[in-house]
Amino acid sequence: MFPLIINLLYPAQCLACGEKTASWDRGICGNCQKKIKKRLPPFCAKCGRQISTNSKTNNICAYCMIEKLYFDRALSVFHYDGIIKNLIHEFKYKNRLSLSNDFTELAAGFIKEHAIGKEADIVLSIPMHPLKLFKREINASDVLARKIAKILNCRHSAKVLKKTRNTASQSRLSRRERIENVKQSFSVNNNKKSEIKNKNILLVDDLFTSGNTVNECAKALKKASSGHIEVLTLARGDRLT
Repeated sequence: MFPLIINLLYPAQCLACGEKTASWDRGICGNCQKKIKKRLPPFCAKCGRQISTNSKTNNICAYCMIEKLYFDRALSVFHYDGIIKNLIHEFKYKNRLSLSNDFTELAAGFIKEHAIGKEADIVLSIPMHPLKLFKREINASDVLARKIAKILNCRHSAKVLKKTRNTASQSRLSRRERIENVKQSFSVNNNKKSEIKNKNILLVDDLFTSGNTVNECAKALKKASSGHIEVLTLARGDRLT
């Protein structure tokens, strides 16, 4: 009853258009939800890149034919443009954490359709370096991972992976610079290695760009004898190959 009264007195607003939303724990109105574009198959069977229907590479994109990937499959829910691009920025850099409820709700059908995390034993997020976490206060990707774990009825842990180097932001680097920037910058906490040995893992993040960050995390997990590793990200900006 109290939240209803609060919402009547101080109506919650859509973070995309400013219109009133149904509840304080929702940040995207119905009209804006309809404008968010979900990614549709066919996808690269390895990295989830959008590929054309006439691909002759056995559903594997050209990048995955030559790159060494440590994760087993990656998929992204939305196209990284328009409304979702701005909302992810609000979520990640301005701690608009109520958006995690919207994102999870919107992603639920995609997760079920593609059987993402069906065999997962544990859900992990991409860790932040302690100095960066101190500055931002909250790891938004971990908030998202907790929500995803709940809908999968799966265990979540924020303490398995750790960021060992305070690297520069990937967003303004070239592909080659991104690889070097995150190389060997993640590891598995020694006291958590037994928890992931032979365990299937779903690794959650907000955005898939070059894939180098999730690949380095997967490399550290596989080195610690993890099982199958899937990657789920909210969005990805890619072109048909």
